[in-house]
Amino acid sequence: DSDTTNISKHPIYTFRAHGQMYHNIRSFGKQDGLDRSHLELYFYDDDPSLEHRYRSCRKEQCQKDKEVITQLVNILHGNPYSEHLRSMGHVDDVDDYHITLNLDQRMDQRIYNTPTTSEVAAVWVEGSERRRQFENSVILQGKNRDIYGIKSYHGCYDALSYPLFFPRGELGWHTDIPKEGVPYETMMAARAARLARGHNNRSSNPSGGRLCVSVRDYYCYKFQMRPGIFNPILFGKRLFQQFAVDTYIKIENSRLDYIWGHQDKIRADLYQGLVDSLHAGEGRADSVEKRTVLATSFIGGPRDMRRRYMDAMALVRRYGKPDIFLTMTCNPNWDEIRQELYPGQTPQDRPDLVVRVFRAKLEELKNKLLKKDILGKVRAYVYVVEFQKRGLPHAHFLLIMEGRYKLTCPEQYDRLISAELPNKKKYPELYKLVVKHMMHGPCGALNPECPCTKGRPSCKNHYPRPFNAATLQDNRWVVPYNPHLLRYFNCHINVEACGSIKAVKYLFKYIYKGHDRASIAVSEADKNGDIDEIKQYRDARWVTPPEALWRIYGFELSKNSPPVKQLQLHLPNMHMVSFQAAQNIERVVNREGVEKSMLTEYFEANRLHEDARSILYRDFPEWYTWQTSRNNKYWRKRVRDTGGQIGRIVSAHPAEGERYYLRVLLNHVTHATSYEDLRTVNGEILPTFHEAAERRGLIEGDNTLDESLTESTLYEMPSSLRRLFATILVFCEPSDVRGLWEKHLDAMSEDYRRSNPSKVAVEQLVLIDIRNMLQSMG
Repeated sequence: DSDTTNISKHPIYTFRAHGQMYHNIRSFGKQDGLDRSHLELYFYDDDPSLEHRYRSCRKEQCQKDKEVITQLVNILHGNPYSEHLRSMGHVDDVDDYHITLNLDQRMDQRIYNTPTTSEVAAVWVEGSERRRQFENSVILQGKNRDIYGIKSYHGCYDALSYPLFFPRGELGWHTDIPKEGVPYETMMAARAARLARGHNNRSSNPSGGRLCVSVRDYYCYKFQMRPGIFNPILFGKRLFQQFAVDTYIKIENSRLDYIWGHQDKIRADLYQGLVDSLHAGEGRADSVEKRTVLATSFIGGPRDMRRRYMDAMALVRRYGKPDIFLTMTCNPNWDEIRQELYPGQTPQDRPDLVVRVFRAKLEELKNKLLKKDILGKVRAYVYVVEFQKRGLPHAHFLLIMEGRYKLTCPEQYDRLISAELPNKKKYPELYKLVVKHMMHGPCGALNPECPCTKGRPSCKNHYPRPFNAATLQDNRWVVPYNPHLLRYFNCHINVEACGSIKAVKYLFKYIYKGHDRASIAVSEADKNGDIDEIKQYRDARWVTPPEALWRIYGFELSKNSPPVKQLQLHLPNMHMVSFQAAQNIERVVNREGVEKSMLTEYFEANRLHEDARSILYRDFPEWYTWQTSRNNKYWRKRVRDTGGQIGRIVSAHPAEGERYYLRVLLNHVTHATSYEDLRTVNGEILPTFHEAAERRGLIEGDNTLDESLTESTLYEMPSSLRRLFATILVFCEPSDVRGLWEKHLDAMSEDYRRSNPSKVAVEQLVLIDIRNMLQSMG
């Protein structure tokens, strides 16, 4: 991205990657008329003049650049890859030669071996016996210019991609590095056993996570600062940024490859679907239609982001609207960062330091907010760490206070939050901090190129804000803050009172919006009707150095408290069952406990425990914990810590029919000990959940659709609301379409209204989007 990496336009360089990263190596055949580059440069490293390298020297620093190049070439003289390739520079009939690069090196790195030339590569002539010297290799030919990919799990990946960081050709991570205390023979025996079972996915650590060093653990080790030990990676500046992003993508690809590699091993289907298959005479599970996706458990995936968002909204439903919205932004000039920089470095050269110090500050902020109650007693909270395509990491907090600490009057606001410049003479230190960290802009007409104004008639954050009646100094540009937190943390720390659930939407807007395109694409299949969610996720992701290091170190992206339990919602015998492809269906169906689910065991708990019968399904996790074992599943009554977890029933739309009406009943009816109980009204067992909900007065014509849209407004983004509206039009046949349209237009157009002041234009945009959705539904 030239706009991001152009130093003349931006003083801070930030490397970033969108989608996949590939490392390719080209054969060394001649190509007339073109300068040598990349791999071919190794062939000329012993040229005393080094003229082929000097051509790119900067005119103003030519001599200095030449000295640096000469030093680098001398350092690489000990590189085994360079040795092999350089030897080819004196061969006349190069077309007859081949170079085999060893991709499967399994040296014991605990003794820090440096590979020799015979271990990393071999040079041979067509017909030579040396062709099969290595089990896993790439063969480069002198007679062509073919390109070959080097995979992230190859031991030579780092040495070939980053020779400045690995000048002696040291091995990078590969799948066969045993953990401390694990004999090499034990690890290799485990690897052989897994390969014998058909698990041949190299990138997902086939020797087993318990025995081998994972890719994340390996690079956590490599990125550490150690007294007295020179680590060239930490001196790489721009190259370090690239290496960090590349490394994280390698780690994430390892996880995604594991999921992809087990798609044909792990299947999931409806319990009733398996029973039907069995009755149809089908015996093997691998013939049953599979339903596999990028699971919610994959951190950062679209389903994971949506789950976190819905969990946050569940807290709002249970404890009320948030009271305080707090944003903390990393200060690159913190003493803890500056003191650890090496000579000549700036904070952007060390994203590892930036994220580690920011994480320490974040933990201290959590301590002050949640344990020391600096703003009052917190009942529930949610926070998320955000990484923009450019800039420093920052954290957003939403705090829901306990009753007596809620902000209900101006005096309480003023005690916690200030939006003015302090008295310069009375509070000189605080004054400097406010001017340094808490002043917005200038923007608007004063600076139309400011990011918050660019492309808009005025500031999107509504600055400058109106004067207060008693203000003597210009406070219009001051971002609200808490004086104590500002002094303590010495960074931008915005504290605002809020009373709207829109703050929750803002909290997840950038992250959730970024994955929204991927989640929509889930419905788009390829020519064969297949949906590859893993590929869609890889193509959509953005990765920057701070986020890469944050994820490599395993720091949390978000958290909420109390935790939220997602409760299953399914019709009778329609819950999901997991099984392996080679299993016999009859054994799966007859497996002990296979018929049990959270919902069926909720009914069972009501049957067994009288005190459970007054609790709604959605509130059950506050009083009971869900227990699972290999052969049993059940709800167990909490002995203590009541209210330590809340529940959330997964969402359902009116177009889903009976499943939607089942959810309506569960949200209103207690004492149910079975599905039949839910359908029983005044002693009469009704045939459907729809009729039962109607007889209880829980639904009434268009009121049901209105309630569904109203509930969705609380937690859905505008694009999802428009899709729900289109779904209702197609499948639910509402009698008063105009009434629904007029009531919910504002919610459905919220995203368009931010950038378009024209009411008519906004309405047209919403209509066009809904029209396109209707057309896609047929």
